[in-house]
Amino acid sequence: MAAVALITWRTLIVGSRIMAFVLFASLFQHWLFVVIGVHYLLMFALVFYQMRLADKKITTPVKRVVYNIVTPLVYIFDFCVNWLPGPSRYWYAMCYVPMYCENVLMSALGLWYVSTTSSPDWYLVPGCVCVIVAFPLAVLVQVAYYLYCQPTIMTTVRLCLPWSEFREEVLKTIHRLRRPSPRPNEISMQQLTRRALVTAHTSDETQTFKI
Repeated sequence: MAAVALITWRTLIVGSRIMAFVLFASLFQHWLFVVIGVHYLLMFALVFYQMRLADKKITTPVKRVVYNIVTPLVYIFDFCVNWLPGPSRYWYAMCYVPMYCENVLMSALGLWYVSTTSSPDWYLVPGCVCVIVAFPLAVLVQVAYYLYCQPTIMTTVRLCLPWSEFREEVLKTIHRLRRPSPRPNEISMQQLTRRALVTAHTSDETQTFKI
């Protein structure tokens, strides 16, 4: 059930996005690159801000540059890559709100084109309606996925979390993951030292009892 909900959610998001691009490109051709360029710049700013929060999450400069360039390209279609640990509701909102606004704008321009053309293609109106409806339907499937397929997340997460607390939660998660764990040798030495102290204390008590 979880897999079906996840596939449905992603399919509706990506499908509505691709359909919006195809319909808009068929009517306004090169203006599609303007829409994609604006969205890419917005997503680039988002990824750059995430990398500033992560700081040392991607230490290699080459990997950081590649991530900053490639990830916004993925975010043109869906928010499906997130290397930043912690809560992600604001990241989804920052990606999905501009995406849906762009879909509505492209669909509205498509419907305007239909209203001003004497014999438009038959698929334009149903296609634009599907674009407008599919995206919020995908968000509803996403919410249902987290409610019924990931109930532990919904019970432990505050829905109305202010941005400052959200940011602090992300930073806490990053610092917690960065905290180095003790090496096996150190653990064994600690255990041996503790056992030696317990043994010495027990032997002292035994000798006192015999005396």
